[in-house]
Amino acid sequence: MFISFVEYLLIDAGGTSTKVFVHDGEKIVRQYKYEPASVDKVGPYKSVLRLSNIVSIFNKKFDRIAISLAGIDSEVMAKEVKGQLYPRLSKYADKVIIEHDAHVVLMSNADKGCITIAGTGSIVYGFDGSQRIIKGDRGWLVGDICSGFWLGREFLHELLREFQGLSNDRSLTQFSTFKTEEDLVRFLYKNSCNPAKIAQFSVNLLNAIRQNNIKAIRILNNCMSEFSTLVQMVCKAVNSNVVYYFGGMYESPVYVSFFKRELEKKGIKSVKSRSVINGLLRLLEL
Repeated sequence: MFISFVEYLLIDAGGTSTKVFVHDGEKIVRQYKYEPASVDKVGPYKSVLRLSNIVSIFNKKFDRIAISLAGIDSEVMAKEVKGQLYPRLSKYADKVIIEHDAHVVLMSNADKGCITIAGTGSIVYGFDGSQRIIKGDRGWLVGDICSGFWLGREFLHELLREFQGLSNDRSLTQFSTFKTEEDLVRFLYKNSCNPAKIAQFSVNLLNAIRQNNIKAIRILNNCMSEFSTLVQMVCKAVNSNVVYYFGGMYESPVYVSFFKRELEKKGIKSVKSRSVINGLLRLLEL
């Protein structure tokens, strides 16, 4: 009896890490973690280089390759990155599919609807069957509302205000490892353009919220109010009252509780997303 074996390479390239899975058509048989390859976090050049290097490490041909790639929001950027990646990866599989990470998350749950991703960056994304809608997002410099980077930056900003005497309430200092303003400034000068390192301080903010810190609660409330409004706008555009959520920030019960509460006020049900593996496999079926 002839038995056919398949081997798919599934890649989830985000802003914190790049997760790689080898799938045999029924289950994951191996998985790995590499440096982040999100276009908006490392730039198009590094993204293409890292993804190409990751695939080449296996030094073999797969049946199919599917890549969920963050940061290819504009048509111009998507065309540029895909135009460089497809030729580089073609020798490693006869079929290579590269898709926006938000669309892959949606495909993991439904054919159309609304999803949010909140990790180092954030996005609210919708698809009505023909049109794609993007809100929030647009990178760490001016966008990514309520992302890990956004919350980490707000924590550090408020911490600096405390050190410089601009706030009578110095309650966030106790949730920081920085003992002096000099310690904080040294870190900022070295890491101000490192979104992943700034995002780590979102943990400090969430710890402060667990201790009922008023400042920290206000920061999260403010961003969640805006974030939930974006979700409401996208849900209305795709005619849905459900949003699927995905990403590292949702591993925090505190973050999830604030998120769900704001959406409940707007009559929107929030549902945890299924694994992105489901969306990657669906890509390969198309």
